[in-house]
Amino acid sequence: MAGSPIYKLLKDCNSVAVVLAVILTLWLAETLIADDGPPIHFYADLTADEQSAVTDSPALGRADFVLERASLRFSWVVTYNDLTAAPTAAGLHGPQTPGGNAGLLVDIAKSGLGSPIEGSTIISDGQLEYLLTGKIYVNVRTVQYDLGELRGQIMRKRPGEVKQADKQ
Repeated sequence: MAGSPIYKLLKDCNSVAVVLAVILTLWLAETLIADDGPPIHFYADLTADEQSAVTDSPALGRADFVLERASLRFSWVVTYNDLTAAPTAAGLHGPQTPGGNAGLLVDIAKSGLGSPIEGSTIISDGQLEYLLTGKIYVNVRTVQYDLGELRGQIMRKRPGEVKQADKQ
């Protein structure tokens, strides 16, 4: 059977399929992170419900992000209201999926904690991987909730969700 023409044909087809799968995977990876493509937009809806510890807060917030492909510059605007106490820190944490806790990756409040919090940083290749796989979250800490009062997982906006104002 191993020397039969059918076996040889099936073996050749499997080899071709593997090569095509590798080529397709490489092409998709290059397309998703192509340096010359448009910026990639992300967001996080911030609520107390997302915290891993019990947090009783009426506060709400929103974080909007833009990733420039060529430079890996990651910019943000974070807004929030109705915190129960003064904010003490705000940062990007990961890698972690919803419900778990992770270490600080980026201090996003270097310029101050007042809403809106704006800034940018150059992210590493590892942070890029965490970002693209949904493993980074925003956490806003306060005097009352030292582990965090507001939290939201960063998600990629779909192309149809990106408004004209986001593109500028």
